[in-house]
Amino acid sequence: MLLKVNIKILLLCLLLCTSFMLPASESTLLNIYSASQAIDEKYTLKQLQQLPQHDIETIIPWTNETHRYRGPYLEDVFTLANVKGEWLTMYALDHYQISVNFKKIKKYKPILALQVDGKLLTIRSKGPIWLIFPMSDYEELNAAIYHDYMVWQLLKISVEETQSAD
Repeated sequence: MLLKVNIKILLLCLLLCTSFMLPASESTLLNIYSASQAIDEKYTLKQLQQLPQHDIETIIPWTNETHRYRGPYLEDVFTLANVKGEWLTMYALDHYQISVNFKKIKKYKPILALQVDGKLLTIRSKGPIWLIFPMSDYEELNAAIYHDYMVWQLLKISVEETQSAD
């Protein structure tokens, strides 16, 4: 009887532990959400890497040198999620959030950077997802508001037709 209980406890512990040991490529990195469109899509690293990848080589306010960021266009991720909307609210791991009119940033073709200089972004390096603009290509992007839009440790993007009240 005691052996059966110990085996059950061991199996339960094993199940709990394995859920935390899933490779990053299989765990959810990004949630695209729209209440009005009844969309709640979750994407893994592997799924985001299957989209066309684009490079942005730029200097950003938090570095003193040019780095190469790589990832899918934000717009391509929205197409994959089949979501449309003008207002984005982006949420980060540290509870930072900001809303932006997508029309205002779409022309700059921001990417959801998954890599910097050929290495996967980690939480420690402001990842695993960082919204990056081609700062070096457009002088107007060197403004505080655009810096605020470059959310690091991005977890969730809510997409709506009108600006959210939160």
